[in-house]
Amino acid sequence: MRRMLAFIGGVLSGGAIGAAIAVLFAPVSGDSMRDSLNRWRANAAQAGQDAALRKRAELEARLVEMTGPHPSGSPLASAPDSGE
Repeated sequence: MRRMLAFIGGVLSGGAIGAAIAVLFAPVSGDSMRDSLNRWRANAAQAGQDAALRKRAELEARLVEMTGPHPSGSPLASAPDSGE
């Protein structure tokens, strides 16, 4: 257990040192770097949301395939791509 904690501590401290060196030697200014990172984060978040929506539609379609159409009073009856 102690060796694992030492390993994890080494990985975290190595990552922090590497990030600090990368920031110090980056070829762009701080403002430009922050803007770039914010754009990257926003794009990654949007890609995650898009993937989640696609997966939800896929799973809802599979649910309808497995269980058949849902009655009109069911919460799943009004779900998008439910086949109704």
